[in-house]
Amino acid sequence: PRPSRRRILTAGATGAVLLATGGTAWIAGRRDRSGGTPPGSGSRPTYTLGLHADLTGPGAAVGLAHRRGVLLAVADHNARTGAAFRLALRAEDDGGTAAGAARAAGRLADDDTVLAVVGPTTDAVPKAVAARYEAARLAAVVVAAGAQTPGFDETLCVIRPYDPDLATALIHYLARTHPARTVRVIDDRTGGTGSRGVTQEFQDLRRSSVTVHTVRDGEDFGPAAHAARADRVDAVVHAGGSPARAARCAVALAEAGYTGTRVSSGPALGPDFLTGAGAAGDGWVFAEAYTDPAAAPAAKAFTAAHRARFGAPPDRWTAEAYDAAGLIARAAESTSAADAERGGIARRLFLLSYDGISRPIAFRTTRRVRSETGMFLYRAEGGRARWLGPYADV
Repeated sequence: PRPSRRRILTAGATGAVLLATGGTAWIAGRRDRSGGTPPGSGSRPTYTLGLHADLTGPGAAVGLAHRRGVLLAVADHNARTGAAFRLALRAEDDGGTAAGAARAAGRLADDDTVLAVVGPTTDAVPKAVAARYEAARLAAVVVAAGAQTPGFDETLCVIRPYDPDLATALIHYLARTHPARTVRVIDDRTGGTGSRGVTQEFQDLRRSSVTVHTVRDGEDFGPAAHAARADRVDAVVHAGGSPARAARCAVALAEAGYTGTRVSSGPALGPDFLTGAGAAGDGWVFAEAYTDPAAAPAAKAFTAAHRARFGAPPDRWTAEAYDAAGLIARAAESTSAADAERGGIARRLFLLSYDGISRPIAFRTTRRVRSETGMFLYRAEGGRARWLGPYADV
């Protein structure tokens, strides 16, 4: 019988060997360019997964979470006695710069042993990077990027809803979970913080009960907060992408005496919000595209394996990176030998339904991921973000 996920994860966490040389990390072996297999792998071939991540720049925390998630997925797969092939990992660090991203994509695309890539890990996939992978017919499974990259959908496989789509979870929360008759959207335009997507989703409801107060560059949140209290709106939606700005909005609302429902989404939930808002942030609800593995029942064994190997609980995007590697492995398992090359894997990804530990993954005919199961709610409490669960279950 197939071993349980817990046994696989535990075995993988203790049995994998990591070799690091410069910016390139490998686990297990690597198939050479002649098609051979590394020593000790028996007759099973080895396929290489690429990881395109910021491991030393400003996004290193997210990059590290990706690497740990993929390492556990590789170890998990290689611990399966019935697996038809082994997996290896090649990681390329882009340092969080556009030039570094182009170089990392070039190195992975030029290595014909790389079957598919997890990443990049930046918020937006650079067009040049997407084009480089497209030209090489190399699938890039994107886990964390919340900003949409137009075009290049033949090989760019985004497994999360984009930040503007998270408004769906907020709308559901204000309609079903915590009903609000009147909603005020505070559209934060300061510094190009990406508020327009969420604001537009609420405006598309075309309801008179939804109004918008725009905060422009150089303006503070005081007038918007006092207006929300004076108008007695039931809920305030902060539309913006800066945690520090969201914290200022929370403080302004508290100082104005506003006590209604307060929600936001995406990048607005971060350490700068939790520390900057203080007690004013308590009770805020956020819609996010990542789960909390330590709280999600489906990720219990994964969390235990992560603690055993890395001595800490998994961070945000770790479980999603684990699922991205699992999705690629499933595509390789279900692709015919005639199509078992880069283009075949890229096509196959969009046809799969994959039951991950973070959420089920499936795609629409437009190659957009089905986001219904990929949005989660969190509540700020005492300087921490507490996972409430998938938005439809809250």
